[in-house]
Amino acid sequence: MTDRPSSKRHAFFEPNLEISPQDVEYFASLPFAAPYLSSPLYEPVPFVTRYDAKGTSNKFFSKVINTADTIPHLLSLARMPGSKPNQIPDQRDDGAPDFVVFVSLGPDLCGFQDTVHGGVLAALLDEALGLCAESTELVSKGHTRLYTAGLEISYRSPVQAPSVAMIKTWVTKRQGRKWFLEAQVLDQDGSVKVEAKTLYISSRVDAGL
Repeated sequence: MTDRPSSKRHAFFEPNLEISPQDVEYFASLPFAAPYLSSPLYEPVPFVTRYDAKGTSNKFFSKVINTADTIPHLLSLARMPGSKPNQIPDQRDDGAPDFVVFVSLGPDLCGFQDTVHGGVLAALLDEALGLCAESTELVSKGHTRLYTAGLEISYRSPVQAPSVAMIKTWVTKRQGRKWFLEAQVLDQDGSVKVEAKTLYISSRVDAGL
């Protein structure tokens, strides 16, 4: 992967948070992830809640599932500013999601035998969708917060562990303070394992946008 200058989008993602070179190297070695890491459309950005914060914030992602046997590697990528249409398109572009997360899923995430617990997948989807919405230029300019109002998940087939998965996310519609998003969890073969739709509500300071 070639070095890229920091963008306005990356600045929104707290540039003081360093992206793990080990995670970049790990996913760059995988055929289904490498094209995104080499694409000029995307740049690695911090998966913010994987970093420890003050108080009790972020503990689930930064500690509970940040171990060698849960999620040893995780890498998120955002669409570069200027590579997306100014308006939210009528149809999502399956080949170019707005925000992508690659995640290594370890055996301690299992509910059933060799199967990742559905609650863990729901948490990953919720977090990835939130970062997708917050990474858009409208939100970064307004410095607003987004709150989950609803999350609908369809489990199509079990997600095995250990394995590596990809989460694709899209902003599909915006109505005032309401943000509508969709996501998929895919395995390394490109099979869709889980789908999600969510509604986020932005804080009232953004109501005039």
